[in-house]
Parts: sequence; structure tokens; C-alpha cells
Amino acid sequence: MKPDEALSSWREWRCALRSRPIIVTQLTGGKTNQSFLLESDGRKLAMRLNAPAVALPGVDRANEARIWQAASNAGLAPTVLHIEPRSGLLVTEYIDGASLDASEIDDPLIDRLVRLLADVHELDVNVPVLDYAAHIEKFWQLIESRPHRENMWLLQRREPLQLLVEEFMASVTHIGLCHHDPARSNVVRRDNKLYLLDWEYAARGPVEMDYAALSVEWDIDTAEICNRTALEPVLLETAKTIYLYICELWSEVRA
Repeated sequence: MKPDEALSSWREWRCALRSRPIIVTQLTGGKTNQSFLLESDGRKLAMRLNAPAVALPGVDRANEARIWQAASNAGLAPTVLHIEPRSGLLVTEYIDGASLDASEIDDPLIDRLVRLLADVHELDVNVPVLDYAAHIEKFWQLIESRPHRENMWLLQRREPLQLLVEEFMASVTHIGLCHHDPARSNVVRRDNKLYLLDWEYAARGPVEMDYAALSVEWDIDTAEICNRTALEPVLLETAKTIYLYICELWSEVRA
């Protein structure tokens, strides 16, 4: 779907616009989807056009829509104004706030980030638990279908990491709704409140995976996370290894 085509449904959006929105600029930060800042009658909106599903292994747009709506209702994500999972259109309020950088990471911010994820984990959305082994296998299928030089580093890690994932899933006990991508680019602050963006990888899963991503993406020590969550350090370290492995597979697919 092209941007102008997506705008044609503006009268159906749940925000009572008086005039057709205009595209102010294309938003940066996303690596697969296209996002745009819109304006109508002085109101700012964000419009996302989804990348094809093949570009994002494991993404279920219908589940994403349900999860984003629940997170929006709970005040954890921008308000949803319009969703068309089949056509790949998402319109939300635009959070005109500030992104966070490394210089701001202190104890109070870590507390708030951990609390934000804890609130996510408490969301009651009936979606499946993510099968991490199957999720990883989808990446491998894409990698093996492409004619290019084999990545020996990844190949050597494939079997041992498969075993690690199986051991990890057999050890975890706390399953909740996970965002799975709480990177700095997906957290925005407005009026001293934090919001999470981009819920396309959200699914139920071990909460350790969310905290592992937080630890890696925000460069927060394992001990800092464990002190605030009562997670077992060994399990969190294992989750970090799995998260980094999935990131490497994602980068290989996108290369």
C-alpha cells in the first residue's frame, strides 16, 4: 500500500478529523516498515505501512493489532486510531516526546523501564506463547533460501544454540505478554511518562526475554535487572545469549 492510498480511509479513523491528513515527513528509526508523521486540523498522527510478512519472520499482524490495542488501553502505547492488519495500515496518535539516550540512564530511569516491562507482562491478551525454536528456524529457512556465502560463525552456533533454547524453555516459570523489542528507539517519553512503540514482535513468552533485551539494548548490567525483578542471573544471562543470537539472525536476513 502506498501512502496516498492509505490516506484514502481517513474518514474511518477513530479521531473525528475534519480534513484529509497531509504527510509532514517520513519518520526515521524503523528498519523494515515505513512510518510517516501526519497532520490534520493541527493534530499530529503517526501512520505506519507494514513491510511484507516475509520480511519479518514470526510476525502476526492480527495478534499485533490486538496486543497494541490492549497496550494502548493500558496507557503503555500510543492510542490506536485505525488498524487494517490485512492491508498493513496502522494509525496512532503521535507521541511528540523525547527519545532517551545513554547519558540519561540512571537508577530512577532503570526503575521506570523495568516497571514499564512489568506492566506489559501483566496485560491479559489471549495470544499464543512464542515458539522460539520455530521462530529461529524461520530465520534459518530464509537464510538457507538465499544464494550467498555461508556465515560460518552462525552455522557453528546453530546446533548448540538450539539446545540452549530448549533447555531455557524447560527452565522458565513466568510466562507473560512480552514486547520482545524494548530498544531505545522503541521507547519515548512525554510529560515524564514512558511509552513503548512497535509491538509487531509482541507475544506471550518468558519475561526473561524482555529483560534480556532491555539489558542488551540499554547496556544495563544483569545484576541491576535481577535486583529489581528477582530473576535468576543464570536464566537472564541465557536469555541474553538467545536474544543476541536472534538479533544476529535478523541482521543476516536483512543483509
